Amino acid sequence: MAPMRLRKGETLGPYVVLEPIGAGGMGEVYRARDPRLARDVAIKILSNLSGADALLRFEREARATAALAHPNILTIFDVGVHDDMPFLVTEILDGQTLRARLTAGPLQSTVTVELGMQLLRGVAAAHALRIVHRDLKPENIFVSRDGTLKILDFGLAKLKLETAAGHEVTLDVSTEGKLVGTPAYMAPEQIRGEPADERADLFAAGAILYEMLSGRSPFRRDNWVETLAAILHESPAPLAAPIPPGLERLILHCLEKDRSARFQSARDVSFALESLQGDWSGRSDPNLRNRNEAAALGLGAHASMPEGLQRSMPERPHTSLTERTPGPSIAVLPFVDMSPTRDQDYLCDGIAEELINSLAHIQGLRVASRSSSFQFRTTAVDIRAVGARLGVATVMEGGVRKMGEQLRVTVQLVDVANGYQLWSQRFDRQLEDVFAIQDEIAESVATMLRGLLSHQEKEAIRRPEAVVEAYEYVLRGRQLVHRFQRATLEAARRMFERAIEIDANYALAHTGLAEVHAWVYEWWGGDATDFAAAERASQKALELAPNLPEAHAARGFVLSLDRRYAEAEKEFVEAIRLDPISFEAQYLFGRVSFARGEIERSVDLFRQAASIRPDDFQSVILLSQSLRMLGREKEALEAGREGVRRAEQRLEFDPADARALSLGANAWDDIGQRQKALSWSKLAIELHPNDQGVLLNGACLRARAGLVEEALDLLQRTIARGFGKRDWIEHDPDYESLRDDPRFQAMLQQLK
Repeated sequence: MAPMRLRKGETLGPYVVLEPIGAGGMGEVYRARDPRLARDVAIKILSNLSGADALLRFEREARATAALAHPNILTIFDVGVHDDMPFLVTEILDGQTLRARLTAGPLQSTVTVELGMQLLRGVAAAHALRIVHRDLKPENIFVSRDGTLKILDFGLAKLKLETAAGHEVTLDVSTEGKLVGTPAYMAPEQIRGEPADERADLFAAGAILYEMLSGRSPFRRDNWVETLAAILHESPAPLAAPIPPGLERLILHCLEKDRSARFQSARDVSFALESLQGDWSGRSDPNLRNRNEAAALGLGAHASMPEGLQRSMPERPHTSLTERTPGPSIAVLPFVDMSPTRDQDYLCDGIAEELINSLAHIQGLRVASRSSSFQFRTTAVDIRAVGARLGVATVMEGGVRKMGEQLRVTVQLVDVANGYQLWSQRFDRQLEDVFAIQDEIAESVATMLRGLLSHQEKEAIRRPEAVVEAYEYVLRGRQLVHRFQRATLEAARRMFERAIEIDANYALAHTGLAEVHAWVYEWWGGDATDFAAAERASQKALELAPNLPEAHAARGFVLSLDRRYAEAEKEFVEAIRLDPISFEAQYLFGRVSFARGEIERSVDLFRQAASIRPDDFQSVILLSQSLRMLGREKEALEAGREGVRRAEQRLEFDPADARALSLGANAWDDIGQRQKALSWSKLAIELHPNDQGVLLNGACLRARAGLVEEALDLLQRTIARGFGKRDWIEHDPDYESLRDDPRFQAMLQQLK
């Protein structure tokens, strides 16, 4: 082996090389240190790629993998070029490839199913972002020492080319066109040169599962021409006993020549594997076993089942929820877009969010917040891992398929402790029935987890109906608002306005429009026009729906921007009366109370908001600040530590989250870790140099640390970009070191 080109201590950008890990046909791999985040990483240099083609390939790889964040996919942190050689920065792995593991022989059925579920969950996560691997095989699958499976190389080192006959083959670009190995995992449509979609990955997954059980590829022959012919025309040899027949049928279903006859999604295959795994756990009812096998093969298991609550069979052993947790609890994951065009994510998110809002009103039922559950947006995750992470005993997941005016919603409720399905349902209705579907799901799940509901609870979980087309635009708008950027807020405004054009009496559309204009006015330098629009929309929402909590909260928010605090207080109080668990009402009222100088009240409101949404770091960090202002240092320290914990938890899912980094930096300072605080803040500013919240929190931290000039510079940048919360700055003790500075006084005069 040629000597490694990088030496210990050498740097590639911010990364410091520690030691070589290995080398091969693709290039060299090193262990390195990222001092910014205090973690070890792997750096992979492709030594045989150079020039414009290599850069283009790496740019494509970065685009394809940037959005993938899943425990069963190799995490890519960064991409760059060193001495004209592209490199990737990834997480460190410890274990072996599946190919290396298979050299010892076939795997047991239970191990195959467990690894298969992880494989399909990772594939489903990629497919949710419309990323197709197209080169799944044991060499591209890694099994860590703890049993975690990782999918490698989404297009990293392989290039798809067409032969003169129009056949697509896999070439190793590091060997200048030489065909490496055999295309034993390619789907028939790939061989024919047809466009390959997600179902090509399902064919490859079936071939991998077959090989895991048998020790041989189902189609590999003496040469690649014969292999291609086998894939196109031959059936795999039967698997030998004691392979469970249900598992063999599942694999053969993946390996159908016609892609329309295969499973249609990786999530379906994952569910099927889970179903079969459950069958091996001691259940003996033959009808139940046949039903699970039918569901596993996608043969319409729901067709003979009545609509309504479909409970698990009594033979299924499981521990009651109350024995595992202090009361029933649930997380509703983002629903999966099952439409052919994959353009219904707003509807999927909206239905899941509506269910979260409805279930949260059931007394005694603890519901994970949207921000917690939606961290798993792009993932087909291990349900038990989700439950452990979110501290819930049950998880709801589902899919949505909209074709014209036809709507299909599938949903299942899973017991986290044992992975069993507690309830499932498929709704095939008209789009206009979407509200009834949501109500039926919420009532069925709440009844199962909490028992019979009171009349008041049944009414509480029902959401306002509207013209369906207008509802769709409101869902699109809400999805955009959650991203909280100037451009997405402007796009959301157009969605809410379109909803109002369709249904002028839709109060939630007016509420959304009021909030958008208010946020733009507060954070992005909106003028009197924005405020007037927010004023009109909030008033109209209340006229249309005087008992809608969201309308009162939005009205209170708008009034607070005009410093009409007494009126704003009445609206927030009414919103909380109508909906005592409204996080937005509690949180916004807390911010208004702080800006008004009512620090005691802000403590109560921030504490309540933090309790309503146990994953929210913002409310608990602001609580720490308010407590510190009141001299309640012990409580402030406790809240600060909790704020750091929650911010770190958020960053595990999104390491670049602007708000978590910048507000979390201040929390680190609250608990006496100033260097850690400055490190987080510096990273936040590097990643988000134009984010007002990042700049403002950076100014607060530096003012607190006595870095006056840096603080003033950041504050000036914030004000220049339209920040206008004078009241907040006037009452924030973080700015004490700046108050006598002429620059600060001049800036204060610029604020509204």
